[in-house]
Amino acid sequence: MVTSQNKYLAQRARLTTVTTVGHSLTGLSIAVLTLPKGRSLMWYLLVGHFFIFFANVPDFPLPGWGHASYEVSHSVFLTGLLASIMALLLLHPKFHEQVGAKVVLFWSITWLGHMVLDALYNHGQGIGIFWPFSDAHLILPVPWFETLTWPPFNEHNRRVFLIETGVYGIILAGCVWIRSRRKSENLGGVGP
Repeated sequence: MVTSQNKYLAQRARLTTVTTVGHSLTGLSIAVLTLPKGRSLMWYLLVGHFFIFFANVPDFPLPGWGHASYEVSHSVFLTGLLASIMALLLLHPKFHEQVGAKVVLFWSITWLGHMVLDALYNHGQGIGIFWPFSDAHLILPVPWFETLTWPPFNEHNRRVFLIETGVYGIILAGCVWIRSRRKSENLGGVGP
C-alpha cells in the first residue's frame, strides 16, 4: 500500500522546478525601472517587495495552485483576471494616491512575465498559458536555463543558481544603470 508520504516523495523525486532567483531578480529589475523618484526609503522597500511577491505568485505552494496545478497558476487568462481584480485597489483614493496606477500596472506585468520566464527553461513541459481554453504550451527553451532537481543540495542545483544569479543579476545591474542615467540626465538639465 502506498502512503501519502510515499506518494509525496515519489512525486518530489520526479519534480523539476524553476528557482525563485530569476523571478525575484526580474521583479526587482522591473521595480527599478518603474518606481517613481522622490519617495521615502520605507515606501521603496514596501512597494518594491510587492514586485518580487508578484513575480513569484504563480509558484506559491497552495492547494490547486503552483507546481501542483501548473496550468491553473500559469494561465494568462486566470492571471489577467486576478491582476484585474488587484486593480480594484485603485478605487480606494488613498491607495491610488500612495501607490498609483503605473505601479499596479507593472505589478501585473511582473506577474504575467513569470510565464515568459518559465517558458525559457528547458524542462520540456512548456507553459500551458492558455488554460482552460487550449492545451497549447509556450516553449521557448534557452539551453543554459535548467530547472532544479531533487535532492536539493547537489552540484547541478548550485550551477542553476549561479547561472540565474549571473544572467538576471546582469539584467538588474543594467536596469540600475539605466535608472541612474535617467536621474543624472534629469539633474543635468537643471541650471543654476
